[in-house]
Amino acid sequence: MDMVDNDCDGLIDCADPDCDGVPPCPVARKDPTLIRFGRGGLDLLRGHATLDMTPVDLGAMPVGVLLGNPHDVIYRGVLPAGALTASPTGTIFRFSNPAARSVGGFYALKIKQRGDGSAYAFSFAAYGDLSAATDPLMRLQIYIGDAPDARPFITTDAPWTRTSSGWRAPKDH
Repeated sequence: MDMVDNDCDGLIDCADPDCDGVPPCPVARKDPTLIRFGRGGLDLLRGHATLDMTPVDLGAMPVGVLLGNPHDVIYRGVLPAGALTASPTGTIFRFSNPAARSVGGFYALKIKQRGDGSAYAFSFAAYGDLSAATDPLMRLQIYIGDAPDARPFITTDAPWTRTSSGWRAPKDH
């Protein structure tokens, strides 16, 4: 899973219009995301999105999330292939790590294949140091799989809104 600034212009994968080797990134739809700053503890990043893509074997692929602004990577988390547990029907994949509240990382991640198989509902919660979240021009990138077959998605580039406890991304619908 790349998630790197290949050409040192401060932009990573989907946010970089001249990124070599990464196909154009589809928009993650219905993507409300929020940051809640911790009071003496780790900060929370929580979101969900609809990802339009053909069916894949999620149990055999790494999954990642990258939150960045035009200048910095704010949060980066990756679950290796095999970290997701499939439901008996094979349409829901989950990960949980209660220790993430105190040590950081993904707390929960769920991917559910929609009934017709053309999209996935993606939701996650992660903890970490999000103190670099100071610019309203943040974007979330979601990765499924490894290069060269990775499926990266990106949220809209509309500015986030500051709240009393953190930030809220705009909904695209």
